[in-house]
Amino acid sequence: MNLNVVLALLYRDWLTFTRAKYRLVETFYFPIITVLMWGMFSIFMKNFSLEAGLIVLVMNVFWNFAYTSQSTTNMSMAEDIWSGSLKQLFISGIGKTEFIVARIIFSIIVSLFLMVIMFLIAYYVFDLSLFITHFGSISLLITITLVSSLALSVFVAAFILATSREYVFLSWTFLQIFILLSAPFYTVDILPTPLQYVAGIMPYTDVFESARNLIIANSVDSSLIVRGFVVSLSYLLISFPIYYFSFNTARKNGNIVKMG
Repeated sequence: MNLNVVLALLYRDWLTFTRAKYRLVETFYFPIITVLMWGMFSIFMKNFSLEAGLIVLVMNVFWNFAYTSQSTTNMSMAEDIWSGSLKQLFISGIGKTEFIVARIIFSIIVSLFLMVIMFLIAYYVFDLSLFITHFGSISLLITITLVSSLALSVFVAAFILATSREYVFLSWTFLQIFILLSAPFYTVDILPTPLQYVAGIMPYTDVFESARNLIIANSVDSSLIVRGFVVSLSYLLISFPIYYFSFNTARKNGNIVKMG
């Protein structure tokens, strides 16, 4: 992997990102508005149940962070497809690893910046001190969420390469089913029994459960953290071989040329 090529792709993604107004709106405007909206809801819910309002606010923070981490990687790829530059990128000598790693790095930068903004809003506007008093545990949950989201972005990239440009819409829709099955606002036992087993292997289940425990019991089970890391790293380790296989297949059958 050539580091100069990765840096060049990062600079290219930065230019594309900052010049596309809809990307700026989608990445920052909607998550910030969501945090503000649910923050005000949490204030309203204090009259009924403080924990319920805080759960909704914190879960939305992690949800938006997960979405941005995953979608930023895949939207950069989608823009290459829509602009017709995907083929030119690979003709220029950019490798499959450099192509995805540069997008992952850019996604990490953007999503962590957004997370800082959301944390500051939650702390200073809505007096949510959880992020300060449990900074260590929250940092671990952020890391698990980030690793899981990046792994899912690699899966999406692999699927798009293996199919066609018609499935680019997965860039911004794929995550929702994983969030649903990870039980964000409710415990896993609320799900139908078959889906409870599915929730056990979802990448965000342990993150959401740990965050709820921090709010309700002011503590987190270390076994949930460990299991969360195991699941997220498993997703990441599996995603890259699948991505490489899909890329090589797409190059052989001409899918890359057709899409780009």
